[in-house]
Amino acid sequence: MKFGHHQSFYLRVNWLSKAMKMTQNDARFFFDEFAFEKIGLGKNMVKSLRYWVVATNVMEEEKNEQRQSIHRLTPFGKLLSKYDRFTRFPLTAAVLHVNLAFNKELSPTWYWYFNEFNQRAASNEDLLTALNDWASIHLNRRVSIHTLKRDIDCLKQMYTARTQNDDDPEDVVASPLSGLDLLYESRDQFIKRTPNLSQLDLDALYFTLLRYCELHQVNSVTLEEVLVKPLLWGKLFHLSSNQILEVMQTLQANSDFPVNLVRTNQLNILNIDPQDPYAFLEKAYERKAGF
Repeated sequence: MKFGHHQSFYLRVNWLSKAMKMTQNDARFFFDEFAFEKIGLGKNMVKSLRYWVVATNVMEEEKNEQRQSIHRLTPFGKLLSKYDRFTRFPLTAAVLHVNLAFNKELSPTWYWYFNEFNQRAASNEDLLTALNDWASIHLNRRVSIHTLKRDIDCLKQMYTARTQNDDDPEDVVASPLSGLDLLYESRDQFIKRTPNLSQLDLDALYFTLLRYCELHQVNSVTLEEVLVKPLLWGKLFHLSSNQILEVMQTLQANSDFPVNLVRTNQLNILNIDPQDPYAFLEKAYERKAGF
């Protein structure tokens, strides 16, 4: 598991667009000594962006025929490049969030906070202690407290940074994930927020289900599972049981989502037709983009 590889910089609104443009012209862009000048970011920001494009599953790092490291768009990255290069759709923000929360190896703090950390509110000290304990259990080596603190600070900014410097259009400090309204700070507490369903993209919730079903090789989930299991709505989006039931009913009423909700003996089971998550995602983007 990799902690602290973001160089203390959270993902900015325009960064993915910049990265896609640069790697389209040069697959070895991130290994160029002068990459920072070409993209207009600081050297450490470029290192951070190299981390984020892989952690969010927008790109993958591989070897070319000359055994040189290059970056290529993933299936999700190709969709992003085609339909939402500037991350304007709420769907995109939610998918980026889901990809980070699924990625235990590259973004372990995100995985831990949204899937394993069960407290709704916590101070910085409590978060740091809990993350350190979790990392100690799951790694054979110690991670420095300083590195873990940087991860927590970065996670906080990722979901709360909204401001922009109007004097410099390049100095955008807003995060594409802040609009999800999943977290907020109050006094010395960092708090998980339960969003209104109107704020959440239904396609993103269904995409999350498809990813979960593909990972676990299942084609049905119960309401209780969706509420409490890692990688599902209760954990990733902080939804209540009533909200989850409402979403399940909404999915069943919409022909875009091939599901069947069975309610027997106080047990709510959602049966889901198997489908490649990214094939579904392309259909969702086509609908939103008016294709």
